[in-house]
Amino acid sequence: MKITTKTGDRLMTSTIKKRVYKNDPLINIEGHLDELQSQLMVAYSSNYNSNIKTILKSIVENLFLVGYDITSETEQVPQEWITNLEQQIDTYEQILSPLKEFILPGKTLPAAQIHLARSVARRTERVIVEYAIHHLVHPPVLIYMNRLSDLLFLLGRFVDEKDTSI
Repeated sequence: MKITTKTGDRLMTSTIKKRVYKNDPLINIEGHLDELQSQLMVAYSSNYNSNIKTILKSIVENLFLVGYDITSETEQVPQEWITNLEQQIDTYEQILSPLKEFILPGKTLPAAQIHLARSVARRTERVIVEYAIHHLVHPPVLIYMNRLSDLLFLLGRFVDEKDTSI
């Protein structure tokens, strides 16, 4: 498969269902998801904890279907993904002490990379919500994106406070 098709040379590109301008909100979402996946892989590469790496890689893989769900308008995000995120959130909340004040988002490079991914996830969620106001976005996508930033916040805290593998 050639990477250069020349079909995008005149302001437009293809989605699963149609051709759209390159500044279409759908393409904006795809770009944000791509950036989030890339940032998650930077966090993956800078962390040594195998559990954290497994979680981050799984999220990156899931985000491919999040994008497909939005672009194709066919529901792809299963409830079990949300349940899994919620279970991981519960696990890390039990490990960490309750928050009583604002924290610095990443005192170590591995934690800072996760916190940066969290902020990209929150921005991506905002772009998806903006799109969902006028277009079909299945509720599990919105729930998944909301839970994702919560989990990343806890993973960043965990890496800073409890992870002895760094």
